[in-house]
Amino acid sequence: MLTKQFWCIVWGKSMSKSEKITVRRARLDDADQIHRVVSESMQMYCKNSGISRDKLDASFETVEDIRSAISLVPFFVAVKSDGTIVGSVRLLHKRISDFEIPELAGILSMGQEYYVSYFSRFAVKEDLQGLGIGSLLYRASHAAAIESHSAVMLLHTALSNRIMVSFYERRGFTLLFEDLSRGYPRGLFGKKI
Repeated sequence: MLTKQFWCIVWGKSMSKSEKITVRRARLDDADQIHRVVSESMQMYCKNSGISRDKLDASFETVEDIRSAISLVPFFVAVKSDGTIVGSVRLLHKRISDFEIPELAGILSMGQEYYVSYFSRFAVKEDLQGLGIGSLLYRASHAAAIESHSAVMLLHTALSNRIMVSFYERRGFTLLFEDLSRGYPRGLFGKKI
C-alpha cells in the first residue's frame, strides 16, 4: 500500500490557471477515464516512435481489462483537482523467467525465479506532458516497488522514441537488451532500486 502522497502544481498550455495534480491508487470507477488517457497517449507514443498502433498490446486493451488490472496490481492515476484523470501507470510483479531472456538473471545477479517490478502502460495526456506529471507517476511506482521489496525495476520502450528513452535514462535506467520481436526496435531497460 502506497503510504506517501505525491502531488505538484502545474500550469500547462491547455489550462487557464495553475492546478494541483495528485497521484493516488486507481479505483474501479476510474477505468473509463484511464482507457481514454491510455488510448490517446499510446497514439502519441506510436507517432513519436514511428510504429503502428497494432504493434502495442495497449491498443487492444478494453475498459474491462483495465478494471481487472486495477483489482490485481499497483495501479496509479494522476488526477486534477476536479477529478479528471490526466495520467496513469501500473506496476506489475513479474518473474525474471517471464521475460524469456536467459541472460537476464545473470545480468541482474538474481535467479530466474525472482520477481521484479515492471513499469507498464505509462501514460500522460498529450497536452500536459512535460509538466512533471510523469515524474509524479514514476515516483509513486518507484515507492511502491520499494514497499514490495523489489530489488529491480524493468520496463520496455521503443528505442526510436528518444523522449521516452531520455525520460527513463534520467531516472537511472540502462538498456539491458534490444528486441525486434514486435517488429520494431524495443529496449528492455532496468534499474536497481
